[in-house]
Amino acid sequence: MNNPLLTLDNVDGAYARDYNVLKPSQVPNALGVAGLAATLLASIYCGWVDRSLPDFAAWSSTLWMCVALFSAAVITPRVFVPGFLLSLLPFLIAWRVAAMTDARVMVWVASVAAVPLCLQFVDCVVSDLRRDRGKATAWLGTFLWQATLVRLYFGLNELCHSSEKIFAGLDWFHRLEAGFQGFGLGETAAAFVVLGGLIELACAISVGLGLFARLGAALSLIYFLVATVGFGGEWSRGYAWASPGGGGWEYVMLLMVVFAGVLFTGAGKFSLDGWLMRSGWMPRRLLPLAVNSQGIDR
Repeated sequence: MNNPLLTLDNVDGAYARDYNVLKPSQVPNALGVAGLAATLLASIYCGWVDRSLPDFAAWSSTLWMCVALFSAAVITPRVFVPGFLLSLLPFLIAWRVAAMTDARVMVWVASVAAVPLCLQFVDCVVSDLRRDRGKATAWLGTFLWQATLVRLYFGLNELCHSSEKIFAGLDWFHRLEAGFQGFGLGETAAAFVVLGGLIELACAISVGLGLFARLGAALSLIYFLVATVGFGGEWSRGYAWASPGGGGWEYVMLLMVVFAGVLFTGAGKFSLDGWLMRSGWMPRRLLPLAVNSQGIDR
């Protein structure tokens, strides 16, 4: 029998309506929108007035903040999960770029703007847990919220590395290019910097936002194995991450264990995959890239 999650007939059905249930009950979305709007204005100021956001960093931060603000203002009020996730990722990129370039005005404004975004997520978790105390009627449930938080953190953590490679401006790009040349890459170092940044961005989108999460987790595992075995040398420096000769394999293994968990199961309900499946917009042939066979029925 065909699974009802996989048919377009359910766009306005029970599964689609289920995603309208989860939304903050105490933190108004207007606070998040106001914070993102203020951060956008701060990025424009830092990019074209005090020039603390240099060259490409000014454009990337401003454009990413436009995406974040649009999603928060237009998508989030209609359906919280995709709107929140699509606001969070570009906001974190812009915030990271501002911190790297010492754009202090934007850093402080973004730090304040992050508060209502965090509170919206906490509000959803607390509301869900209070409503049913882990019963079958829970939108997600205690243990799955825990897994979701871990996945979000480790997936979106890759934005820090991606941003420094491809969004933070020419100064940071050339610094990393010089570092990659130290790996013996020569004239191809610049291409590898861009490639690494794009892969890390793809991993953040796939694992962090949960878009074809199993595929992204597999890509992340391969990427970290290549980066650490072929270039970083973490596996030859012992266990401790903070060691005199450079970081060991402690943190790398932590990342890989989390990514392996996502590879086994998928991202869960608080994800773009979950929303696409329950809205009937996930093609059946692409399901194995998003979730395992048990997850399809949940």
